[in-house]
Amino acid sequence: METEHAVWIAVSLIILFIVWKTVEPLITPIIFALTVAYIFHPLHERLAKRLSTNKSAMLLSALMTLLLIAFIFSIVLWFRDVTRSLVIYINEALSWFLSLNLPPDIGESAAILIERISEKTSEEILNYTLSIPKLLLQAIVFIAVFYGILVHSRDLSKELYALLPEERKDLGIELIEKAKYTLNAILRTWLMLSVFKGFLLAVGFYIFGVANLSGAIAAGILCVVLELLPIIGGWIVWIAGAIYLFTQGSIFAGIMLSLYGAILISPGPDITIRPKLVAEGARINPALALVGIFGGIMGFGIKGLIIGPVALGLLSTLLEEWKEQKSKG
Repeated sequence: METEHAVWIAVSLIILFIVWKTVEPLITPIIFALTVAYIFHPLHERLAKRLSTNKSAMLLSALMTLLLIAFIFSIVLWFRDVTRSLVIYINEALSWFLSLNLPPDIGESAAILIERISEKTSEEILNYTLSIPKLLLQAIVFIAVFYGILVHSRDLSKELYALLPEERKDLGIELIEKAKYTLNAILRTWLMLSVFKGFLLAVGFYIFGVANLSGAIAAGILCVVLELLPIIGGWIVWIAGAIYLFTQGSIFAGIMLSLYGAILISPGPDITIRPKLVAEGARINPALALVGIFGGIMGFGIKGLIIGPVALGLLSTLLEEWKEQKSKG
């Protein structure tokens, strides 16, 4: 009996290893597809009531396909210019940061950390952009997984609950519900709002003449990254843009960008929109967010931007639930 049990464990491990080696090259589009599907799932549920599950999933998948096509074309057309602008922005920000009268140890540590993250991000971006066929393949995988998750979301949810052991099913359900709150806070509030702010900032930079299209896109990317960090936010980018306009003599454009940034980027949405969204989820620990972002990027590359904060957020949820169960006895 023990021999048979050991054989089944060995066979299961071999199968899991083969599955992992099969999925590993495509893990990035799968993770991003799961993330985007989770974010869009409430919209999918609303559309499914009016249309049908399949039609709603097809509609959202078609929208994602158009966005991916635009993304790939933008990479082909503007990647070099955007990357060059992004490097310039980062170098200028780093030079300003190091010019502050910081203790030597803090300054050196910050410089090394920023340099490592910049190198890792640039390496990942180059890996995706130097091989357009690979990017197209990953786009196809992204759409397929995105569509499949939306179509089978209810079945997947039922299967997840069915896998819970009967003896502690109540604990498992409670953990899943708390994990939902954490994911809502990280993905639907924190990440989604940051991306939306980055888009608005890119539009503002282009409209008010701070930068050309490539520079505006780079500024939007930088805004997203800064918005994901605790305390720091996108206000740094629009203030820098407004100061640039003022120094160039474009007083009216500088004032308009300042109003645009304060109302639509930061702190406007943080006061009006974010509290309503966070009320439906959980608050994010700033330390966990910081470690999750930096550690995730250095450990996993671009996909670590999602893996790191989500993993640490779920770990925090598990620890809190464990302490709560322990206190109950």
